[in-house]
Amino acid sequence: MNQPNDRRRKGSSLRRDPDYAPIPSRTRKVGLAVSIGAVALATAIVVGSLYNIQIRNGEMFSRYASDQQLLDSTIQATRGEIYDATGKVLASTSVVWDIWCDPSYSSALYNSQTLTGTDEAGQETESTVRTLDAAACAEISREITLRLLSGDGVSLDSVNTASAEYTQQYEKVYAALSSIDSSYQVLAEKANNAVKESIEEYVSTRNAAQGTGRLSVSSSRTYQRNYPYGAFAAAVLGFTNADGDGAYGLEKSYDDVLSGTDGRTITIRNARGNAIADSSAVTYDAKDGNSLVLTLDSTIQEVVEKYLVEAVAANTVENRGCAIVMDVNTGGILAMASKPDFDPNDPNNYTANQAYLEELVRAEPELYGIYLQNEDGSYVTDEEGNRILDPEADYSGYFRDIMWKNKTITELYYPGSVFKVITAAMGLDSGKASYNTTLNCSGAYAVAKQTYHCAGRHSHGMQNLADALRNSCNIYFIQLGQRLGAQTFYDYFQAFGFTERTGVDLPNETSYMQYYTDQNMGEVELASSAFGQSMAVTPLQVCTAIAASVNGGYLVTPHVVDQIVDANGNVVQQIGANVRRQVISETASETIRQIMEYEVGDGTTQSGGYRAYVAGYRIGGKSGTSELLNMDRRADGDYKKAASFVAVLPADDPEILVYVMLDDPNNVNSDYSSVLAAPVVGNIISEIAPYLGIATDGIDRSGTTVKVPNLVGTEWSNAQVSLNIRGLAHHLVESTTDNTAAPVTWQYPTAGTTVPSGTTVYLYTEGYGGQTTEVPDLTGKSADFARQMLLAAGLNCTIEGDSQGLVQSQSAAPGDRVQLGTIVTITCG
Repeated sequence: MNQPNDRRRKGSSLRRDPDYAPIPSRTRKVGLAVSIGAVALATAIVVGSLYNIQIRNGEMFSRYASDQQLLDSTIQATRGEIYDATGKVLASTSVVWDIWCDPSYSSALYNSQTLTGTDEAGQETESTVRTLDAAACAEISREITLRLLSGDGVSLDSVNTASAEYTQQYEKVYAALSSIDSSYQVLAEKANNAVKESIEEYVSTRNAAQGTGRLSVSSSRTYQRNYPYGAFAAAVLGFTNADGDGAYGLEKSYDDVLSGTDGRTITIRNARGNAIADSSAVTYDAKDGNSLVLTLDSTIQEVVEKYLVEAVAANTVENRGCAIVMDVNTGGILAMASKPDFDPNDPNNYTANQAYLEELVRAEPELYGIYLQNEDGSYVTDEEGNRILDPEADYSGYFRDIMWKNKTITELYYPGSVFKVITAAMGLDSGKASYNTTLNCSGAYAVAKQTYHCAGRHSHGMQNLADALRNSCNIYFIQLGQRLGAQTFYDYFQAFGFTERTGVDLPNETSYMQYYTDQNMGEVELASSAFGQSMAVTPLQVCTAIAASVNGGYLVTPHVVDQIVDANGNVVQQIGANVRRQVISETASETIRQIMEYEVGDGTTQSGGYRAYVAGYRIGGKSGTSELLNMDRRADGDYKKAASFVAVLPADDPEILVYVMLDDPNNVNSDYSSVLAAPVVGNIISEIAPYLGIATDGIDRSGTTVKVPNLVGTEWSNAQVSLNIRGLAHHLVESTTDNTAAPVTWQYPTAGTTVPSGTTVYLYTEGYGGQTTEVPDLTGKSADFARQMLLAAGLNCTIEGDSQGLVQSQSAAPGDRVQLGTIVTITCG
């Protein structure tokens, strides 16, 4: 009965206990809770991240993904062009290329060597060391440099490898290629397409050759702004910066119009960032900029610049000169120049005018002087206590600023006696004066404690308004100003636009003018203001006010742009005339026209502005010689001067205004604007009036003869003035050297020769004999056509017989060599 129990005990004694004790129930529950909590936390983190990525910041992360997966390329819009009034291109845009290389990927430039070693942990490592292959780099640099300097990528043999230009370009290319650890180096900027293709062909051929290594050279398309006429109308056109944005002139003021809108291409890209061919690529086309058609006429601009450059040089003008030709009825600017100026193709380069600019900034220390200082910051002075200019100062910033300024709108000057036209208009319109109003000039006139004199201390006696203007009598206009009174004077001054900008469509027009208001204009201030010596205004303000005085009294807004057109030539906007207000009556304006014409005269008197007269035209004008009160005096103790002259024509019904101002001339013979500025205006008129078809005075001079004056020894532009007044045309023969400020050395026809009115006199500034030309065969030609043939050959013409018939004979045989300017008589029947 006891055996089974024994067996159970025995079996029990043989069973082994487990290696671990059972996990307590509490522990299991805690572990399960922790596991569930961890899973829940992880799930919450994942859900939170997904919420953050897809919902809360979904747009941002989508953009990040797109940036990684998509290639967004800009399609640059082409900048609009700028045309003159006749359709000539003054500014255009061309496609150019920036050439760059990846030296680190160009195995042709270096030798590679693999080195083995051990790191700090004793593990074996390998590294690659590159060594520049100087011979290969030199050969490649030479080939690329030759192509860059050839201009067309083909004429490599024409490149002078001994020139400084070649050396500089070669060193630049070699330095870029030898940077073998760099992945991006620029070889050249703005290369033309022919040069780019030539370099690409060279690289492709070289890479295809066995054993030469790989050369990685690429190009990027960009745009270049071109100004085909260089330093021409530069202050008006302006220029663009390195990014292609307008930085000055019309390029700046019309930047939004010219720049257009860039386009985009969006496509998928691979891991290396390159575009993948994708049919779903999206392209937004660029919208090219609109173009500008100007009121500016390049022919007139060329004439104006020619004579302005000559005047600045011949009269040693210290602070530049400026000129304007304007339509008095619409405000359209036909020409606008400031000289010296700059080449907008390279606006930062002032070397061509450096000598002039250096003289200018040192001659005008009030404006530009950088003075020498002691170590304590005090100024170094001379024995008289005057500050000394720093001879080593950097004036380059001033140089660029001076060159870029459009002097007609950015700089103020005292208009002087030109303003007497405005004072006369005030008196006429207000009823305080008429053409026949007489006032006495005794040579001196006291106002308060100030005594005024006329120029040269002349005593003009009793004179009417026209005589006072011709005599430029200060005392007459002081008395007229007193009749007006400060309030009336200021009201007209404001109405003529002198207290505000003209509104011209150019940037940087100054808004700062200096003048007395009705509140602070005392007796002395009114007296000085009446003859233009107490207010500082811009040349363009003077021109718009003079235009209003002669066009019937209407103040117009000057403008340079006539039309805005799209890429297809469609007119987007027509600018047109903008009349701001009527300042004076038509009756007052008519009288102003009369007294201005009396000022210039008809060539029979030598007074007033007669040097601006051109025979055959009715011209009105006024000179102005103002003292620069804001400047230090000259060495002789007198004030520096500004010489200006304004003319309108035809005087009875004006169409255009011609204005010239020379700022601080240093002509040893004269200070007067009638001697310095009037001749410049007359010469400009002599060329542009026939070009524009300005109405003549209607006098028949066909039968009139003129004796040619002796012009030898006279500066050529002043020699032309004598011809203008006498009714003779002029032609300056090109010199092998510079004609600037040169005297006449030879003329033909020679002095004392009696010639028909209108004959062209040829002037030379070197040598003592003229050039010859061949006489054409005129037989059987119409009289008019024969005259044109002779004119083209540089010959003068007189017609005898029936001018409606054909040429029967000619005084000089066909094929003969004769002097330029020879008069050939043709007989017609």
